[in-house]
Amino acid sequence: MKALLWPNPVQFEQPAVYVCSMHRQNQLSREMVRGILLFIGIVVGLLIISNQSNAQKNSFIYGKVTTISGDVYTGPIRWGSKNAQKAEVFWVEVFNGTKTSNDLLKYLSKSEIEELSQGEESGGSWLNIDLGVLSIWADKFTDTPHEFKARFGDLKSIEPVKRDRAMVTFKNGTSMEIKAGNSEDIGGSIGVYDFELGEVMLSWGRVEKVEFMASPKTQEEGFGKPIYGVVNAGRKGTFKGQIEWDSDERFLEEVLDGKDRDGDKKVPFRSIQKIVKQRNGVDLTLKSGRSLYLTGSNDVNNENRGIVVNDPDVGQVKIAWRDFIELNISDDESLRMSYDDFLPSRGLNAKVITIQGDEYDGLIAFDLDEAYEFELLDANDDEAEFQIVFRNIKSIIPKNYNYSMVELKNGERLLLGDHRDVSENNAGVLVFPSKNAEPIYIKWSKIDEIIFD
Repeated sequence: MKALLWPNPVQFEQPAVYVCSMHRQNQLSREMVRGILLFIGIVVGLLIISNQSNAQKNSFIYGKVTTISGDVYTGPIRWGSKNAQKAEVFWVEVFNGTKTSNDLLKYLSKSEIEELSQGEESGGSWLNIDLGVLSIWADKFTDTPHEFKARFGDLKSIEPVKRDRAMVTFKNGTSMEIKAGNSEDIGGSIGVYDFELGEVMLSWGRVEKVEFMASPKTQEEGFGKPIYGVVNAGRKGTFKGQIEWDSDERFLEEVLDGKDRDGDKKVPFRSIQKIVKQRNGVDLTLKSGRSLYLTGSNDVNNENRGIVVNDPDVGQVKIAWRDFIELNISDDESLRMSYDDFLPSRGLNAKVITIQGDEYDGLIAFDLDEAYEFELLDANDDEAEFQIVFRNIKSIIPKNYNYSMVELKNGERLLLGDHRDVSENNAGVLVFPSKNAEPIYIKWSKIDEIIFD
């Protein structure tokens, strides 16, 4: 029997039908492989994006600290307070100080300055000002007692200048000199959790520069995982975001103190699902479904110092115990704010409408002071305290001598007062129609509405 030999390709010719069939099968196989590979690629890509998104939502302050000796420490940062428990550790927390300069008054007449000075409760501090050359675009200011407030997420760097001063640079590249005033954020110690060395505490005098940045994707939460949730404050509103309970506890591993019928209880916030005010205590619901009624501690009664909510759509809100109804603790990722969520700020662009109906558009200096989107408007609703990021404000309408209606971009409307930003003590608004044009000064009493871009 002869061995079966594979025909020589030159001598052997397959039937045309067979060739076409094989070609279609090969083509189908290739298309199936391509489809499978494409599907796998999409899945892997989505997983990578998801992982990156989750990793980028780290909410703790992170950066590089360089000392005057040239040593460098990189890691999560605990900022400023002598009391480590009170020190700021999250991007949403506020860096406080006092602006050292503001020469915006050079655009006012002498009579306008005198009028503002007479209205100052501080005894005419506006008159003690060097009316130098203003450049709002270069951010040059002269002495004024106005406070400076910005969340750490809006800062690019901080460089100590003196024992009680610092040069603060923002994400948009502008800089401003800030002094301590009544704040402990300047002149205090800075803790850095270095990956190799653990926590390193540095005195203010040893620091050359602090540079803020997004944390690495694999970095764990810094000094503790934050509490997130939704607070129902009744008529004052519902607010969501990062929580400070009793203006103190911020970490899931911290405890809620109280007593029940069996004695003292210390319940970690990581175990809590809901806290509801009830008579002279709280009803506590745990994630396991268990429930407790706790009393006997300022964590759970009317000695509570307030519940602070860092709401991404508002800013910082402090709810008095009197107004508090309930807190639902949440793992919702949308409540987190990472460093990349704080966008570089532009100047404040707005349309100012006067009570006579005149309209002026351009960059504005609100209260002759705030000029950037990252700055904060201070105001109260009775005992509820608001620090609203200007970036989140849609419009402001003065209502009377002490109150204004503040509409947020999320549609919320807040009637706020008891602070110069929203009352007759407001110094008014400067509108810069263009870079080279003279600004228009509008007194607060002449403003009908301010509409922000």
